[in-house]
Amino acid sequence: MKTSRFSFPRRVRILGGECDAVARALHHTAQKVAFVRNEQTLISDEKAFLSQADSRKALESTFIERKQMSTKTTLKRIALVAVSALGFGLLSVAPSQAAVNWIVVGKATEDDGAVLAASKYTASKVLSPNGISAFSVVAGSAVELQIIADDELDADTYKVSMTGFGVILSDTLAGGAEDELLAPFTATSVVGTYPLVVTVDEDGDFSTVGDQYSANVTMTVTAPAAWSKSLSKSFIGSGNADDVAATATTDALTASGSATAADENRGFITLSFNDTNNAALATGVAISAQITAGPGYLIMTDDNTTVEDTCEAEPTYSATVGRAISAFAADAVNTLYICADGTAGKATITISVTNQLVTTAAWSTKEFTFYGAVRTLSAAANYTIGVAGGDTTGAAEDGIADADYVKNPIDDTTDVPAIIISAKDSAGQLATAAAVPVVISSDITVVASGTCVLDDGSGTYSSGEGFGVYNCSFTTAATAVSGQSATLTFRIADPLGVAGIDYLTTTQKVTVGDARYTETLSLNKTTYSAGEAMVVTRSAKDKSGNPVYDGATAPQVIFNKVIGGSGTTVAAGWYTNGTVATSASKPSVFAPSVSGAFEARMTGYNGSSTSTSAIILTATVGESATDEAIAAAADAAAEAIDAANAATDAANLAAEAADAATVAAEEARDAADAATAAVEALATEVATLMAALKAQITTLANTVAKIAKKVKA
Repeated sequence: MKTSRFSFPRRVRILGGECDAVARALHHTAQKVAFVRNEQTLISDEKAFLSQADSRKALESTFIERKQMSTKTTLKRIALVAVSALGFGLLSVAPSQAAVNWIVVGKATEDDGAVLAASKYTASKVLSPNGISAFSVVAGSAVELQIIADDELDADTYKVSMTGFGVILSDTLAGGAEDELLAPFTATSVVGTYPLVVTVDEDGDFSTVGDQYSANVTMTVTAPAAWSKSLSKSFIGSGNADDVAATATTDALTASGSATAADENRGFITLSFNDTNNAALATGVAISAQITAGPGYLIMTDDNTTVEDTCEAEPTYSATVGRAISAFAADAVNTLYICADGTAGKATITISVTNQLVTTAAWSTKEFTFYGAVRTLSAAANYTIGVAGGDTTGAAEDGIADADYVKNPIDDTTDVPAIIISAKDSAGQLATAAAVPVVISSDITVVASGTCVLDDGSGTYSSGEGFGVYNCSFTTAATAVSGQSATLTFRIADPLGVAGIDYLTTTQKVTVGDARYTETLSLNKTTYSAGEAMVVTRSAKDKSGNPVYDGATAPQVIFNKVIGGSGTTVAAGWYTNGTVATSASKPSVFAPSVSGAFEARMTGYNGSSTSTSAIILTATVGESATDEAIAAAADAAAEAIDAANAATDAANLAAEAADAATVAAEEARDAADAATAAVEALATEVATLMAALKAQITTLANTVAKIAKKVKA
């Protein structure tokens, strides 16, 4: 029980004319307060101060009044004593009052274990700077109300009531502090607004008002964020490892496993569900998973990471075990195990999701390859010339990292395998054997040993995707010399044969090379067009005339003119099979852009294993097609000019001939005119002569007639 706070009576009423003076003498304050604790609302606070009339230390009016009270009448003194006695009597019988006067709900209220964000509550600072009048939570979440009081709380009983639903929580305060988180309760799953009343009662009977106090707050229940198809993730992985989850990296590989029915997991799919806020979605989602094509069966769990040997060699099918699983209630992260049923082939797995609105949607499709027993091995070589005197060529690494892909084949940090072995089943699918291939040398004085490791597909340049491919290296013996060779046999136990007797094998021949003794430099052409792609080749042989070992240094090549692609140099490298050349299909070196001769040289061994010299070759850049076209155009233009000049000369000559012809024509015309005149004169003269002749003939005829007449006569 809290201790009561006592105070003098709010008013003292003294009958008689000096009552005001008595009140001032006692310095009482008349106060009227109405406070409804259950509603936490101060209805009114009216104060009427009865103060002394004078403000000086020696209050004259008060002094006179006190003097009058002490001298005028004994009755007044008796009345004053009576009033005082009455006041103390009232103190002795006043009901007890609790130390806590009010409580409020605080903004440290928690929703599913997290303090409310500022956007989730409405502040109310009337009674406390940390008070709230309303807050919101997601449907079905766990709510813990913070209660703040004006004094330390005791271990009192409390209850939380929801209007229209009654008491939803009842417990006991821990006490000892001015604020406390109440026990959690689960918010309703129905969206809406709900007024809450928190009542604390000292004796727990909730039957009287004097020992209890209340706080009101409004709780708004909102719908949970919906499942997001794009923000949720499904990744597939292979193997039976414990405590792992599939990732985007494993999802990029071809998932596979043995088709043999066993307890070992062959693969798994990690399913992570997020809402539209990209927050983990722990409830409200149901999973359906089915193998729509191919062999195998599935096991659905809510495991966040894998548990080894979850599959069964002889499974008992159920709602969560089988080729089709439906309506599995998912939480934020789940694991779908992929198990073998003894049949090889490719399985197609379809996953659908039913969201909070009971809407089902296809979500993800994955493929898994169940391979059969290994039936064949094959080899592919990157490096086949080992080092005389002993060294390891290539790398037996489980993955080929970007940084180590181009390392020298005898560099200790290289990840590039010398030889790659592929294992396949009867259907030609890559298949992982029970053990990695063993390397057997036909001559251990040449190749002492070899090592193979299963490629896990982790590197960008990995030769496999995590199954059926092995990266191998070999090590030459200290006694190995140039020109020697050995056949490497790669073998595994035949899974269908007799143990210790039957094996599956493949072979690869390797040789031995020594240090550089003679080097040459060559280009693929002697004459180039400007900027034309070039192939620069360096070759090396050892003292025995054999190709140098894979990994022997190839010196850089320097040009005396700027070449396209690499400035003036081709970088140093190393020899493989006795040569190193720039690419012809993806050229990186181009002829100079200016015409004329250019030079390429390198410092290498030229008939010596102890001293080097300059090795030089030359080539030429001819005129480009553009230059030739320009020259041809210029020649054609010159010829055209010459032709034009000739045509001009011919035209001038023709003009002169025309002028001469004109003069001749005019002279001919004049001659013709003269001839015409002469002819006309002659014609006139002839006509005259003819007329005269005619007259003469007439005269003659007449004469003859006369003569004839006379003769007849």
